Amino acid sequence: MSKHVAPYRWADALAGELPAAERAEMEHHAASCAKCARARQRVQRASDTFPILRQKATPELGWDSIRARVHWAVSKAKRATGEQPVARRRWLPMLVGAAAVAAGGFGIYRLTRSPSVAPVIAAHAPEVATPATPITALVSRISGDVMIDGAHLDATATFKSPLGTGTVLATGDGRIDLQFGEASAFALGPHSTLELRSFDSDTIELVVDGTVDLEVAPRTKHQRFFVVAGDATVEVRGTRFAVKHDATGTLVSCQHGLVAVRANGATATELAVGTARKAFVPVGHAITESRAVPLTAEELTTLAVTAPWATPGWNPDFAARTASLDVVAASPHRAVRIDGIELGTAPFAMRAAPGRHTIEAADSAGRFRRAGWVDVSANAPARFEAMSIESPALPGAAAPPKGGAGSIEEVPVASGSAIATRKHELTSGLDHARLHQCTRRLAKSGLTGTFVQIEITVDAAGAVNVLNIVDTDLPSDTAQCVHDALADVRFGAGSAASWRQKLTL
Repeated sequence: MSKHVAPYRWADALAGELPAAERAEMEHHAASCAKCARARQRVQRASDTFPILRQKATPELGWDSIRARVHWAVSKAKRATGEQPVARRRWLPMLVGAAAVAAGGFGIYRLTRSPSVAPVIAAHAPEVATPATPITALVSRISGDVMIDGAHLDATATFKSPLGTGTVLATGDGRIDLQFGEASAFALGPHSTLELRSFDSDTIELVVDGTVDLEVAPRTKHQRFFVVAGDATVEVRGTRFAVKHDATGTLVSCQHGLVAVRANGATATELAVGTARKAFVPVGHAITESRAVPLTAEELTTLAVTAPWATPGWNPDFAARTASLDVVAASPHRAVRIDGIELGTAPFAMRAAPGRHTIEAADSAGRFRRAGWVDVSANAPARFEAMSIESPALPGAAAPPKGGAGSIEEVPVASGSAIATRKHELTSGLDHARLHQCTRRLAKSGLTGTFVQIEITVDAAGAVNVLNIVDTDLPSDTAQCVHDALADVRFGAGSAASWRQKLTL
């Protein structure tokens, strides 16, 4: 191949639309042609971005409003100065002159006369650099042997203490998940160490020896996120990926998004790892000697399972509004689901929001069965001990209470008429326009017929003591919007009732 490869041919090759022989010839040519190698890398980065763009919501632009604002701003400027802005003086007389010739020259002298008042040009104030603000992370899940700054902490202290710059985490046969934003978290795997070298609003730098899984929300222009693993540094702008560093080298696996791998301190040479790809950099080898290859289906499944846990509803007062929940199973190493989300094998402790949470545990065949529920109060530790669940549990049954703030109890049984009355109050008091606004984005994409199944308890005074979404096919942000709309329904005094209800949206 004597000529350079056109960029669109690289796009066809990456999309799998070219024969294997032709792709091999193009790769062979790029190995000796720096220009084609750079073109391939640019096309590769663009191709890896497409899956992320498909997941983004279409922006809603009020074009009529924009046109009205532009028209008003221009009209206001004209009225303030008495004439046209400077930028238009050069070409406006020519256009008006042409129009005047066509119209018989009427009024040309008024439109081309010299301005009597000079327009005012606003001066932009110089940007002032804002100093970086320290941020903190909170433990969201912990299991097994874990140390924080060289000490083993009890569950209460672990979930209340914010962690910041300088913190060192270490695991034996255990795992710890930390959250530092609504959609930003990381999890340190077994037999690993991690240092929070920098942790502020501008720069986050983590140093890892072992395995760390990360979910990073998109960074702003001035924010940087680094993971230092041996001789390699991984930088991301927003993605889900994992880094494993040991004596043999560093493995970077990207589930979605794009990460850049470079040698420590270097910026000129980097290796891009895109969606569903991985790259391994052996110890003592240059970054340029490695390349990104596709992940297998099994590796993608593993990344989905090991994703860090992020508790919904993140806010600055998160530690005070939530509580730790210890989950213990009668048979160790049984998988557990809480509110329909699988959170690993028991025993473990997690951060939970106040309310009643449904808990399921896997039996010996791996089938999830209802184990009971637990009530969690804000800032009060709770505990759940799942009993033997080898036989199907009766509907509404729960394990006997084991004490503590999160003891398990059965839902009070109400008469059919009381439940029917409360259901009618829920339906009539629900703001359906607000629900429509919650699901508007999905409806515009053609996704209709969605649902939520709720578990709700209303006492005799009409107060809602429990409101949980136990099953839904909505995204987490939409489900939270629906939950907030349901929470605003007001009930009157009457019979206490607890029930489950499925709402189609």
